[in-house]
Amino acid sequence: GSAKFSLQQSFYFSKFAAMWGTNNLDHVARVCHSASVAGAANTWGYGAMTNHFGDVVENSKVIMMIGANSAAANPIGFKHFLQAKDRGATLIVVDPVYTKSAAKADHYLRIRTGTDIAFAYGMLHLIFKNGWEDKELINERVYGMDEIRAEAAKWTPELTSDVTGIPVEQIIQITTLFAKNKPGCVVWSLGITQHSVGSSNTRILPILQLALGNAGKKGGGCNIIRGHDNVQGSTDMGNIADT
Repeated sequence: GSAKFSLQQSFYFSKFAAMWGTNNLDHVARVCHSASVAGAANTWGYGAMTNHFGDVVENSKVIMMIGANSAAANPIGFKHFLQAKDRGATLIVVDPVYTKSAAKADHYLRIRTGTDIAFAYGMLHLIFKNGWEDKELINERVYGMDEIRAEAAKWTPELTSDVTGIPVEQIIQITTLFAKNKPGCVVWSLGITQHSVGSSNTRILPILQLALGNAGKKGGGCNIIRGHDNVQGSTDMGNIADT
């Protein structure tokens, strides 16, 4: 699981493991981001970032980072977000702690730990209420959004604020900003996955992107920040036990 474990090394180690009759190598995609795989794969068909960093730099108008502190954990990745800001993109950071990433954000939302799903539903409530959803994408490409719409109807800004600790005015402000400035991307890391409801967290954020139509578009999608090339590389090499 070392951050210095490259795709090439993963290939060589899989050959080494084959001496004992297996090609299975454990690495951090199984533990740290297994919830991301569950949520993203069930939404997009593949459990990985949908858009690359360069796409964010060039095309994203809004970047919403939730459950991630890339300025400390992935500084090279965070540099891309700063480049996007230099181009005029807006950076939103949602985190229980005022992090190094939050210090560089245009908007910081202090969320109560473990209430990410409530926050997403609060955003969806306002999106559906105001007709900001991408009706064409939902009608043509999305299954089950009526159930999401019904649940979101309960999550008024007042209820969402009571659960998440984020002020009503800020919930409305950020949702309006994110919904009206497309394309926007959602960024997450272990602050979303490492919960008892981690797979549900990683399910609701892609659903938010589907509702807004930030799917299959440049500058949209979900940027799931992995530790290093070992994670996606080893996954693509088929080294996890289930593959």
